[in-house]
Amino acid sequence: MASDILNQALALFQQGFDTVNSIQGLVIALIAAFMMRQYKQILVWSIVATIVHEVVSGVRRHLAGDASPLPNLTDIDGDLKLIGIRFLGYIIAITVLYIVRRMLMNR
Repeated sequence: MASDILNQALALFQQGFDTVNSIQGLVIALIAAFMMRQYKQILVWSIVATIVHEVVSGVRRHLAGDASPLPNLTDIDGDLKLIGIRFLGYIIAITVLYIVRRMLMNR
C-alpha cells in the first residue's frame, strides 16, 4: 500500500520533470534557480516558474494562430492536471539547478 503510493508519487514527479525538460522549461528553471536565495523559497519559485511557463506557452500558441491559446482551467483531468504535474517538474529542475549553482558558486 505505502509502496504503491510512493511509486505513484515518483511517477508524477518523473512525468513533471519530463514536461519541464525542454529548452523553454530549463531556461525558466535556470532563471528561477539563480534568483532563489534560499532553498526554503522553492515552492514560491516553482509556482512562479509554472505561471511563466503557461504564459510563454499561451503567447507561443497565440502567435501560431491557435484559436484557444489559454489553458482550460476547468478541465481537471486535462490542462489543470498537466499544470500541476509541470509544477512538480519545476520543483525537481529548480532544486537540481540550485544545488549545482550552490556547489559552483559556494554561496
